Amino acid sequence: MVYRVTASRQTPFHNLRATLMGLVLLAILPALGLALYHGLALRAQARNEAQAEAVKRARNLAAVQKEHYEAVRRLVETLAATTVVRVIDPKGCSLLFSQLKAQSGEGLANILAVSANGEAIGQAVPEAGDLFAPETSPLGVPTYAGRSWFTTVSQTKACVSEPFALTPDGRPAMTVACPALGWDGQVKAVVAASMTLDGLLQSADAATDGVVGVLAPDGVLLAAHPAEVAAVGTQVAGSSLARTVLASPSGNAEVPGLGGSPKLVGFDRLLPGLSGSPTVFVEIPLEEAYAPARKLLVEQTLWLALVGLVGLGVAWALGSRLLVRPITVMAGAAEAIGRGEFSVRLDAAGQITELSRLGRAFNRMAEGLEERQADLDQKTKELENSNKDLEQFAYVASHDLQEPLRKITSFADLLAKRCSGQLDENGQRYVAYMVDGARRMSQLITHLLDFSRIGSRGKAFVPADLNEPLDAALENLELSLQEHQAVVSRGALPMVTADAAQLCQLFQNLIGNAVKYRGQAAPAIAVTAERRDKAWVVAVADNGPGIAPQHHERIFRMFQRLQADQDRRGAGIGLAFCKRIVERHGGRIWVESEEGQGSTFFFTLPDAEGPSA
Repeated sequence: MVYRVTASRQTPFHNLRATLMGLVLLAILPALGLALYHGLALRAQARNEAQAEAVKRARNLAAVQKEHYEAVRRLVETLAATTVVRVIDPKGCSLLFSQLKAQSGEGLANILAVSANGEAIGQAVPEAGDLFAPETSPLGVPTYAGRSWFTTVSQTKACVSEPFALTPDGRPAMTVACPALGWDGQVKAVVAASMTLDGLLQSADAATDGVVGVLAPDGVLLAAHPAEVAAVGTQVAGSSLARTVLASPSGNAEVPGLGGSPKLVGFDRLLPGLSGSPTVFVEIPLEEAYAPARKLLVEQTLWLALVGLVGLGVAWALGSRLLVRPITVMAGAAEAIGRGEFSVRLDAAGQITELSRLGRAFNRMAEGLEERQADLDQKTKELENSNKDLEQFAYVASHDLQEPLRKITSFADLLAKRCSGQLDENGQRYVAYMVDGARRMSQLITHLLDFSRIGSRGKAFVPADLNEPLDAALENLELSLQEHQAVVSRGALPMVTADAAQLCQLFQNLIGNAVKYRGQAAPAIAVTAERRDKAWVVAVADNGPGIAPQHHERIFRMFQRLQADQDRRGAGIGLAFCKRIVERHGGRIWVESEEGQGSTFFFTLPDAEGPSA
């Protein structure tokens, strides 16, 4: 049984180590992919946490302001029920209000009590000016009767809260007002408190290092921290920031901040229960917001790379020791076997099972080859001895046969001369046949002897210009070529490593056949050569009658002649000579021809150094 291994197209993994690395990489890819997916999931979770943290900061600030608002509202409700307000005590109100304002800290700008007819009773900060600046009545008396919060409280007898707005001096403020009712249920006075965003900004300064801002529903910037980021009162309704912040009560988004650079923005309504409530937002730089997520991803990537490199390194080291090194040793042993060193053996001990089995199979193969080589050497020696005996026999046989043939020829000639007048025409013809047959047999014996000596008596192969044996062959055929007006042309012929004398005989046989077996026209012969597949292909083409395809193989056998007429005598051994010479040079010979189309004989000569003679 013959096992054939088909060589596939070479791939990027034609190296064993590269293949092993690829297999290891394929094995760990799912784990690496899962780890990378987990890392990306953690990164997404970290991003979500950063976004939630942005919203949390905004909600914390909103909660601070809401708590402050609730405290101020309770304070105003409480003051509206105090005696100093109900009895309209200006000094008592001013003193009480100033004490409470001092205790309340940032965010409470002023406390004011107004009588039922709109006249000021007392306030915590008389010099507050624009925060609670009164209007002037037609009689020239300061009055608050035209203020919306006073009118609403007087009419509804309930507390009201006006949304934040910029005061004439550019400060954001909102008013909380409650009625002070008498025993008859009528409004005796109105107590109002003015709130600012100072407390929120103070909390923002302590709670975050990002940008904090407050937007009115109409897109006016009511507050900003730090103050140098943007001017209070700036209209930003057309910006992406304002559109995103004012679109929903709470949330987060990645939008350009007040400074124009991309930020993570969390936002929440300050006082959701009040109409016209502004929205507080917190800007966090993306680098800062997503720094934990980015750090987590980088760490995951570094760990993945480290694990991959360690895995590949271990695979490289183990593969080199367990696979590549034994296979390299086995390849060297196989090369030694190829050089004829059949005594080489492999030590398969300590190797993995498959390689150990392969090593044992290799050793068995080497033992079998060594035995076959020994048997072949013995048979070769016997064959060489036999060939020598045959050659000696052929030489002796041809020498011994030539002697009686010469006698037959000599005595036949003497018989023809002595009996020339006594023999009739048939007798003379018979004697001529005998002489001719003896001469032809002598030629055949000589040809057979020469044929047997092609391999053993040939000269050593040396570099030779192919033009030289061709010139020698043409010189030997000069008379025949002139007689039949044959024309021989040649192309560029190369240098080869060969036996020049045998190449001369090769050209002489091929060109001589072209002249001998010619057509009606004068023989035209062309000798060319071209390089194909590391060999020179020499062509000898003629314009003769051609050869039928069924005879292309037969003509190279011994004593095979396609034309047996007397004018074209031949022993039928010339092309067999050519084949033997070409095969000795490691080439092959063939013919391409059709009847009536001429013939072209091709033979190959190796381009490198020829085989040993």
